Amino acid sequence: MALEAVVRANAGGRLTVVTIAAVPLLFVISGLAIRYAAFASVSEETGFAAYARALCRWDCAWYIGISEQGYERFPIPNHSNVGRWGFFPLYPMLVAAIRSVFPFPTILVATFISIACSYAACLVAWPLLEKNMRAYVLYCAFLLSGPFSFHFSTFLSEPLFVLLTSCVFLALKRSSYLAAGVSSALLSATRLVGVFVVFATVIQMFSEHRRQGASALSFPRWLLGRPDLLVAVLISPAGLFAYILFLYLTVGDGFAFLHIQRAFGRVAGNPLVFLWDGLSVVPKTGWLPTAPQWSALAAITGLALSAVLAVRRQYGAALFCALCIILPLITNLASMVRYVIGLAPLMMLLAMLLSASKLIWLAALVLFLGACYFMTVAWIGGYLALV
Repeated sequence: MALEAVVRANAGGRLTVVTIAAVPLLFVISGLAIRYAAFASVSEETGFAAYARALCRWDCAWYIGISEQGYERFPIPNHSNVGRWGFFPLYPMLVAAIRSVFPFPTILVATFISIACSYAACLVAWPLLEKNMRAYVLYCAFLLSGPFSFHFSTFLSEPLFVLLTSCVFLALKRSSYLAAGVSSALLSATRLVGVFVVFATVIQMFSEHRRQGASALSFPRWLLGRPDLLVAVLISPAGLFAYILFLYLTVGDGFAFLHIQRAFGRVAGNPLVFLWDGLSVVPKTGWLPTAPQWSALAAITGLALSAVLAVRRQYGAALFCALCIILPLITNLASMVRYVIGLAPLMMLLAMLLSASKLIWLAALVLFLGACYFMTVAWIGGYLALV
């Protein structure tokens, strides 16, 4: 009887593993089918290569340039006066490294890598979603077959950013601080806001210290007495520092990634004014919100979800997500929708909330799959709110 119980437990465990792996794979296939159908409806070209090129919009072209040519030294005759330095190097480097092994066009290699990163992000999310199967299905559908799945299946930083963010929070959940530090370092080399995840690490360390019954005032002394924790904190921004050093040695300006933002129309201002201005741009015809309104609503929704994380005592994730929204919001509303949907803790929270009711969960799943087609058409057509 004991042996039979063990066999049944092992069989159940294998079935769970197969299910966890199969669910995102199913949505990889359905997402490709839906997005390709959307591409075919607006394009005269056919084939996967043409599909991959059609989805490569906006910042995707910058990442292709970095992957194929690297970062330019300014000035370069007959080139744009807008440098590539505002786009961080880790993902283009990864694509370039894999392309050197598989000699296919850059956009094809990047498309497959993005889908693979998004698939891996789903697997990492399973324990972060408290092994809630409904929430897991919904989260996988959102990333791989949802209304914004094109962001996670083309050459943009979102797939790698979501994967590394999930790795950081999974490591913190398991108190694996060195793994969290390494993932944080890679995250800070993927996008500038990735450096803020170090605050989540410190908050988790502080929470662990308090759970041991120690006082808050003794935390600095306790931290200084733990070299492993200090290393985890200190290496977290290593990716950003490495990029600063690279820019200083090659361009002469270690903060070129900040200074170039003015060329993209990003100038520091009052985020509340940007929000108000965005909400004030009412549609002249029809009832659908304008692109600035969508961006402002996305920022407000993201901040509201960050507050919900804080209420649930997920303080590290709440602070990280809020900072990732507020920093770009200080300049303007550009790309705000993409920034918000690329914050893994927020989207996992949304999946958990929508999964509380089976009926709402089913409706959200159908909505995600249906919206994928129309949003992909809008993305290919250059709808500004999705940039």
